[in-house]
Amino acid sequence: MSEHTIDGQHMDLEMHIVHEGMKDYKGYHPGDVKYAAVGIMFSMDNYDESIDVENIDVIDTFFDSLKWIEQRTNPRVEEVQFGKLLMMLNTWDRWIYKGSVTTPPCDKFVYWNVLNTVYPIKKKYISLFEQ
Repeated sequence: MSEHTIDGQHMDLEMHIVHEGMKDYKGYHPGDVKYAAVGIMFSMDNYDESIDVENIDVIDTFFDSLKWIEQRTNPRVEEVQFGKLLMMLNTWDRWIYKGSVTTPPCDKFVYWNVLNTVYPIKKKYISLFEQ
């Protein structure tokens, strides 16, 4: 279930992509924001109906590439190709706020971008995530 909500409603899955900001020549982050995070919402039923078949294929290909079935305990994937997924996202329509992350490094200086578009996801991927 999603951490963020849209119109008070949780979605089936929220994917977070966290990026570390650039450091200056001394190894410090300029300003007070160390990370930028993107929240991507997925739902089996309540998604944007304008998502076309080609983009649904991109989503399916991404989730298939995770190979969760092969690693049921402590899943690790050396490399995930998600460039096509990132390119299809509507990053213009989003909420932005300064917040924190609750997973390591648990930093409080995070620039959040939560996308407003909800993307479709198949039940089999939700089930794999829950397992």
